[in-house]
Amino acid sequence: MPEKILLARKVTPTTDRLYRMLREKGYFILNASDLDETLHALRERPDLLMFDTEIAEKPRPEQWPPMIRFFREHPLPCLLFSSNGRHPIPVKPLAPWTTDSLRHPVDIREVEYKVASQLNLRRLTYERDLAQRLLLQKQKELDENRRSAAQIQRALLPTGQPAKANLDCAWSFIPCEKIGGDLFNIIPLTDEFLLIYLLDVSGHGVSAAMVTVSVFQSLSPSSGRLFKNPDTAGRGRQCLSPSAILAQLEREYPFERFGKFFTISCLLLHTPSGRLRYSSAGHPPPVCIRRAGSLELLASGGSIIGAGARVPFEEGEIILERGDRVFLYSDGIIEHADAQGDMFGPQRLYRKLQQQSKRQLAAACDQIIETLRTFGQKTPFRDDVTLLGIEFGGTGKP
Repeated sequence: MPEKILLARKVTPTTDRLYRMLREKGYFILNASDLDETLHALRERPDLLMFDTEIAEKPRPEQWPPMIRFFREHPLPCLLFSSNGRHPIPVKPLAPWTTDSLRHPVDIREVEYKVASQLNLRRLTYERDLAQRLLLQKQKELDENRRSAAQIQRALLPTGQPAKANLDCAWSFIPCEKIGGDLFNIIPLTDEFLLIYLLDVSGHGVSAAMVTVSVFQSLSPSSGRLFKNPDTAGRGRQCLSPSAILAQLEREYPFERFGKFFTISCLLLHTPSGRLRYSSAGHPPPVCIRRAGSLELLASGGSIIGAGARVPFEEGEIILERGDRVFLYSDGIIEHADAQGDMFGPQRLYRKLQQQSKRQLAAACDQIIETLRTFGQKTPFRDDVTLLGIEFGGTGKP
């Protein structure tokens, strides 16, 4: 489609020649012979205005303000020229929207060059503005997707304590500026068994959050994946061991399918006895702080989920006594760095957990996070920060 030029001019041999030159170049020409016609023709949205200053020599007071308002609201390239051979620049203060001028409106080379330059500039400006609008729209959609994913991620977190008289739980969760992949849960599987896990999906963004949601669904009791088939003795459903749960996740979440790895610590607690079985897949090992203050790392496990490792997941077991605590955490804690790039590290975390052993569990978790902030010297968290603690209240036996 030919580009549209509005030629606002006095009808003279000079402007007739200019008109013919533009037509021969294939442009669609709109004509106007005074300011009123020019303003009316501008409603046709031309691509360029070529304005003869001779028609603006003695404008009526009411004619010029509408022109100024139009160009303020609808930027349009404008070439000034004079059909009587006068230099058009002295008129430019009256028309500040003009972008260039023609000294010789019958010089075909000057006309071709300046018209083409103005039209090219308009096209580039239009393409830039279109790209900016599309980018803003895409960014708005991305931000909305991120907000939705973050809301979904938070909705998956526990909303309260499990109904166990001999167990106390506390946690701190601080999402980073990007959408991370941390998730933890404490799930009653039966009257006697609790499943406790903390996982961290690789990367950030919506894709990581969606994998997190999928794993959450896989680890839901309603999925049926966490139980063996009922045995013939009629003892009802038996819970899978932590190592069996990890092996099942490894089968369900190959990297080739989801394009993501994830690490996870998985614990199964028999609440009447304090028997705790555990296994981790590439995740920082949970920490057991005994009531007396000693520390044990629960390091049994195997490779990250999605790596395709064929080695079985190792499983460990401890017996919790009254006052013993177990902490699960994400690498967002131990990899948080200060302004000099030094990381908080696991050893510092272990010491701080031991130092907080006399505090209430929730206060201890809060203090660890406060210590982490102080260490980081207000540097922003680059990953989700998650700390989950459980304290065993004993078996109830004397």
